[in-house]
Amino acid sequence: METFIYVNKKINIDDTLFEVVETKGKGHPDNICDTLSEKISATYSQYCLKHYGVILRHMIDKLSIIGGGSKVKFGGGEMIAPIKVLVNGRFTDRFKNEKIDYMSIITKTIKDYFKELFPLLNIEKYLEIVDNTHHNEGPGVVYNDKDTTKNERKKFFEVVNKTDFSRHNNHFRCNDTSTTVSYYPMSELEKTVLEIEMTLNSKEYKNKYPWTGNDIKIMGMRKDKKIEITACVPLISLYVKNIDDYINKLNLIKKDIYNIILNHFTNNPIEIFLNTRDNYKNNDMYMTLIGSAVESGDEGAVGRGNRSRGVIPFSRHFSMEASCGKNPVYHTGKLFTALGDQISKMIYDKYNLENIVYCTSRMGDSIQNPWNISIELNQEITNEIKEEINNLVIKQLNKHYEITKKIINQAIKVNNY
Repeated sequence: METFIYVNKKINIDDTLFEVVETKGKGHPDNICDTLSEKISATYSQYCLKHYGVILRHMIDKLSIIGGGSKVKFGGGEMIAPIKVLVNGRFTDRFKNEKIDYMSIITKTIKDYFKELFPLLNIEKYLEIVDNTHHNEGPGVVYNDKDTTKNERKKFFEVVNKTDFSRHNNHFRCNDTSTTVSYYPMSELEKTVLEIEMTLNSKEYKNKYPWTGNDIKIMGMRKDKKIEITACVPLISLYVKNIDDYINKLNLIKKDIYNIILNHFTNNPIEIFLNTRDNYKNNDMYMTLIGSAVESGDEGAVGRGNRSRGVIPFSRHFSMEASCGKNPVYHTGKLFTALGDQISKMIYDKYNLENIVYCTSRMGDSIQNPWNISIELNQEITNEIKEEINNLVIKQLNKHYEITKKIINQAIKVNNY
């Protein structure tokens, strides 16, 4: 495979006249789904590596959440209906004579994360985990009078004998025809939006202001030099006495957001909007019992949250691949997202070239030799540097299983800021 490298002499993203960026915080239902699917995949993968020496086939990239019900009042409130996590996906549930109790792994992972996110939630009473998993192999097995046992799709999600094991232990082939898009560097607005969310959702900030919930959404806009930020930040009702107290607490948050923006934009007009739907006359405020709208009917699904850089970059090219929860070994929507991100950053760090990396796979291709990798650069380069970049890409493709293990290790720790 030879990398296709081409030049598009566009202006730097920071010099454009308009940019808009969003990020969804770790308590947002969509982000919860992304994180849970990643953690479930990682813990299952670690279990398989420990017990069998191989990551067995699985996918949990369709996990979703149905919001619960709550009644909120100043100084407290109560839950009135449970939050439901719909575990939609497929797992290998058998290794030779052993049944794999993957639902116990999943249940513990979900409960542990909900305890971390929502210490005020009684998870035994108001968290319901719904098992929608199955083991159907998917299309590809055509039955006839001849033996079909050589078809790798048959018994795709179980290991009964050595032949099955070899299939699971040798699946370095692309599972899908798909495209991922990566870029580097991040723009100042992207970094600003991400820093606001990560600061407000950090352990340090929660210790300082325990009344700050974590279902935070930040939308940032740059119109030439002007910076506009709209933030939705829930307050936890237990710590809010009345409307005046609510307003005063929002003002403290607004000041902190302003100071974060100044770290990135020192000479720009700045305008901040906070909880714009609030209507104090009608007692309509972004105040929650546990810190997230997931307590009161808000649904979530994998793939509707942030892209791999932690933001939703509307002013850029980006992939719609829902990488979270995909198998980290051979699901190209996941693996090539990580590979592309790494390649893109390496190109920028070494050559100071703003770039976009497109990775396109065809189902059945070798991961080390995908259909296409194309790299868009914003300036001309020598043939020597082109060759160096091509060698860099090949080297990273050959190290894909190291990236798989890195994905697993990072997912275990994800969102613990």
